Amino acid sequence: MLTLTVVRMLSLERPCAEGMPSHLAAGSGLTQVGNRIHVVADDALELGVFDRTSQDPGKLFRLFERPTLPLDEHERKKIKPDLESSCLLQHEGKSFWLGLGSGSTEQRNKGICVSLSADGEPQSTIEFDLTPLYGELKKAHPELNIEGTAPIVEQGRLRLAQRGNGSLVDNTLIDLDLQQAFANARDGKAWGPELIRQECPLQLPTLAGSNGPVPLTITDLSPLSNGRCLFTAAAEDTSNPYEDGEVLGSCIGVVDLNGGVSQLFQVDKKVKLEGITGQEKDGGVEALVVTDNDDPAHGATVYQTWLSLTA
Repeated sequence: MLTLTVVRMLSLERPCAEGMPSHLAAGSGLTQVGNRIHVVADDALELGVFDRTSQDPGKLFRLFERPTLPLDEHERKKIKPDLESSCLLQHEGKSFWLGLGSGSTEQRNKGICVSLSADGEPQSTIEFDLTPLYGELKKAHPELNIEGTAPIVEQGRLRLAQRGNGSLVDNTLIDLDLQQAFANARDGKAWGPELIRQECPLQLPTLAGSNGPVPLTITDLSPLSNGRCLFTAAAEDTSNPYEDGEVLGSCIGVVDLNGGVSQLFQVDKKVKLEGITGQEKDGGVEALVVTDNDDPAHGATVYQTWLSLTA
């Protein structure tokens, strides 16, 4: 079992909208540049930018030029962009932050590409459409719910994680052409089915629930060396990808290029982990993870943990 140690809470200088608490509650994607942490929340139009080394309130960077989301939780859920996955990409010495909507409703089919300064400060945005790609993916994955993305640079792939937390247990890794997908994102061009290169199923175990076993479903990805990815998975007792359910626990694991899970560890807290980033050193990985509390009144937490890598 992995021990989670608190790094910081996700308090904000100002709320996402008047009348909301001054924190991010639904952390769903996590990246890091130096000591700067980027957290995307699936119920917000902004990217949260935080200092890893302090508890100073974070700043908000607007991602979408849309009307402010409603305060009512159910109305907000209907129209939110639902950015569930994010990653960092490099081009000609510059860094970019990429965020993808989940595709679980028509309102969640947008991606956003953000240019970053050398120290990871967000600068400018380009929005692009995921509808053509997601329409094709829904033929095989009718309950589409993209929750993770990671570049596998050596193989020229951008890996997406389909989270099968609905009535269909459908954990799948979907690989796109990295170069073309990134070029389209930078130019604001739609992603289409021509980007798809490979799909492979991801087999995960269950956790015990009060009404029987509940499947673990993948919630995020982060790249490692040799074509591997670090991932998070949560056991959430729900019958569809739209509604939240009771969280039974979360795991952190390592998956290879072909979808084989080589390591899987449950964490010591009953939380829903939805974002992860890792740095390899000394034969292991120092990982940062972020929670989604599914409760706007309670802020999300960034934790740190360590896992040794097998050969």
